[in-house]
Amino acid sequence: MNRKLSGQLGMYMQRAGLPLRRIASLSGIPHQTIFNWLKGTQPRWHAALPGDLHRLGEALGLNGDEIALLVRLAGCGPARSVLFNRMEVSMEGSYRIPKGWFPTGDNPFTYEPEKYDMGVDPAVTYAGKPCVTIRAGANPNEFAGLAQTIVASHYRGKRLRFSAMVRAVDVENMAALFMRVSGAEGEIYAFDNMRNRKISGTIDWTRCYIVLDVSEKAVSIIYGFFLSQKGQVWMADVHLDEVGPGVPTTDTLEEIVPSFPSNLDFTE
Repeated sequence: MNRKLSGQLGMYMQRAGLPLRRIASLSGIPHQTIFNWLKGTQPRWHAALPGDLHRLGEALGLNGDEIALLVRLAGCGPARSVLFNRMEVSMEGSYRIPKGWFPTGDNPFTYEPEKYDMGVDPAVTYAGKPCVTIRAGANPNEFAGLAQTIVASHYRGKRLRFSAMVRAVDVENMAALFMRVSGAEGEIYAFDNMRNRKISGTIDWTRCYIVLDVSEKAVSIIYGFFLSQKGQVWMADVHLDEVGPGVPTTDTLEEIVPSFPSNLDFTE
């Protein structure tokens, strides 16, 4: 039983003044699941759980600290993954995190300037409009990113292209866009982090893109950009568009998690 989560969630729902089914519709979480949490059931961990809680918090009108508290009470602890886990607490650095976006990384961390700083860059714009940046500190860990998650219901059965203008300076390892399509139990239906076309070194503004198919079973879509280790990267002019079947996908999921066994005799 998780009485702390149920009590806090109950208080937030009472404050929001919305019926359970309305909150379920807004967040994309089954109403029975939310009901169980209210009754004290411990949320079962899966890769999409932090994103589910974030959407639930937004549906309830919570601020960043309140959402972070829900995530923490649900037991979403540190978890290293190349598939980008939500960070447990928001960063409070020299940049402002834009509304609707959240930090991600290989481990949850509070703001530590020797690792990474990220948010809207007040000194740089693209075509006269704001852009966001990730800047490595003196001692960065594996990676940090800035992301957004949405309910997949509006895009099921469609092909989506996530694109943005990207600029990089002195990136020693890599920087890239990323996008992941996930199911209700954490299943990953499609994924790309530009691992086969990564950004490194110094480049001027360049259009980058990811194209993925959204499964009929998909529940959430997360997308954003990240920096791995030293350097600085910027993102601007972001678009999420439906495209036709003539636009090839960039899905790299099978390269990460193969569909079939291989090299069982160790000859390669």
